[in-house]
Amino acid sequence: MQKMITGKYFHLLASRKSGFTLMEILVAVMIMTILITMAMPMYDRTVEKSRVAEVSAMLKRIGEAKLRTMDNMNILKYNKQFGLNLLDVDVPESDDFAYSLYPSSYPNAVCATRSRGDNAGTVFLYLGETAPDYCNCNGPLLFNSVCAAYCTTGRKLFCQDASGKDTCEAYGMSNYSIGDC
Repeated sequence: MQKMITGKYFHLLASRKSGFTLMEILVAVMIMTILITMAMPMYDRTVEKSRVAEVSAMLKRIGEAKLRTMDNMNILKYNKQFGLNLLDVDVPESDDFAYSLYPSSYPNAVCATRSRGDNAGTVFLYLGETAPDYCNCNGPLLFNSVCAAYCTTGRKLFCQDASGKDTCEAYGMSNYSIGDC
């Protein structure tokens, strides 16, 4: 059975106000600020890594469509005979990346360049199935760092920093000298 509160105890409980003090609110705001400050860089890195996954998948689709089109046209080495519009793949309009079919050093590969944001100008090169055409893994390496990475690890996607700002690290990748895309 519940006892009734009477007398001076009732007066003490009734006079107590509900709510938070200014100090409690300030401590809560400070804790939230610290957590948000710690979480934002991790969130930014996660977003950039998802962008590299997006561009990697798109470059693979474009590269395969480019090779199919070259096969249909009996072309061995791409030399700007057609553009993205003739490929049998839908290349979405993107504010984040600009795609190109003709990287200067790797004519049968495909490239994407980051168009905006802190990492604007960062280039991604996808060699795809044409990597053996560029890299002679059993002899002297053409295109040194890219071919060395391909021959040792099978890597087909490469990143080049925009003007040396270490932007490839934001994507969890190493910087390679790719050339112009």
